[in-house]
Amino acid sequence: MRTLRIAAPAQLKLGLGDDSVAGRWEELPESTRVSALGLLARLIAKTVVDEEEGADGNE
Repeated sequence: MRTLRIAAPAQLKLGLGDDSVAGRWEELPESTRVSALGLLARLIAKTVVDEEEGADGNE
């Protein structure tokens, strides 16, 4: 069974070349933010579904 490992929280900078705007979510194009949030939502949903299947004793 796969397990999810959680890393220590840390704010990572995006390498945009300009330190004054690096790491700012608002500076990313809208389409990029939508894609990133969609991928994150799918990852979270898959983790929840995998955990629920394992809770049924199918481990």
